[in-house]
Amino acid sequence: MAYKPGTGEPGATRDTDRSISELVSDATGNISRIVNLEIRLAKMEAKADAVRIGKGIAGFAVVGVLAHIFVILLSVTVAFALHEVFGLPAWACLGIVTLAYLLLIVVFGLFALVNFRKREGLRRTTLTASRLKGILRGDIRPPKDAAADGSAEMSAPVMR
Repeated sequence: MAYKPGTGEPGATRDTDRSISELVSDATGNISRIVNLEIRLAKMEAKADAVRIGKGIAGFAVVGVLAHIFVILLSVTVAFALHEVFGLPAWACLGIVTLAYLLLIVVFGLFALVNFRKREGLRRTTLTASRLKGILRGDIRPPKDAAADGSAEMSAPVMR
């Protein structure tokens, strides 16, 4: 027999005169099965993604260690090149390379500090959450002319 929706298991043969409780029971069972299968699928996909993310992080860790070793060796090479080209003492060449790194640290540190000070936090989220709390309490009526997509500028709440 062909598959008939609402008749229990796919392909199952049943009589056509079924009670509403049987239909509801079948529908509930089918929905439950679908939800369980969706959860299993989501778990399998999340596990596969977690494995891929873990491998990616491990790859970046290896790259980071190798890049660190490269920078150390490059620094020593630059110091020796300064020693050979300019005839400076080795300690002075290593000091020059060290001071160059110190200068980079200061520049990037100031850049990071400026960016941290420019942060705004969750200003709009805090505003909308407080308005939502007021609306749920009944203290504030939602504006009638606000755009449904939330792209309109925030207007002052309407008090009752």
